[in-house]
Amino acid sequence: MKQLKKENVKGEITQFQPIWVRICHWGFAFSLTVILLTGLELHQPASFLALHFALVLKTHVVSSWFSLGFVTIRFADALIRKDDSLIPRIHDLKRFPKLMAYYFFFRSSPPPSRKYNSGQLVIYSSWILLFLVASFLGLASYWQGKHLIWLWRLVGGFQILRWIKFSITIYFLVTIPLHIYLTLTENISRLQAMITGYERTPTK
Repeated sequence: MKQLKKENVKGEITQFQPIWVRICHWGFAFSLTVILLTGLELHQPASFLALHFALVLKTHVVSSWFSLGFVTIRFADALIRKDDSLIPRIHDLKRFPKLMAYYFFFRSSPPPSRKYNSGQLVIYSSWILLFLVASFLGLASYWQGKHLIWLWRLVGGFQILRWIKFSITIYFLVTIPLHIYLTLTENISRLQAMITGYERTPTK
């Protein structure tokens, strides 16, 4: 913020992302990346890497606990600040078709939105939900039937459980690059805000 003021950047400089949001974002992003990569390695080991299975498993488990910690901190921060910006509302979902029309160049401008648009809300909320589901299934896998055996039976067996986790992994691998692409091409100031906490809003 001091640098922006020093350079006399036109527009109003406002705080868009508090410190704990940024910490949780980058911490979760890094640990989730490690989870996805190690999870794929555990699912189908790549022969050309020749990684030790125990080391990959340990890295996967440790990263999972870190990710759960960052999600927990984010929830606690949202409760303390009474921040409901990540909770989709009915009117947000109603704007989703118009947002898709904008992304596919059928509209010249996006529909109005809150802090996050309807597409971001759908993606972010689905990430949190699916991550918690995958973590729960991961515990059942890790304990190998000693605990949560009812969960194995509920989903139809261990192989089905593995495929559910694999499908969730593919969903993350598809939506994360989409998130990065839209961040870099739609509004780069949002990336600036996620790093510095502040962004410049043009004066009217």
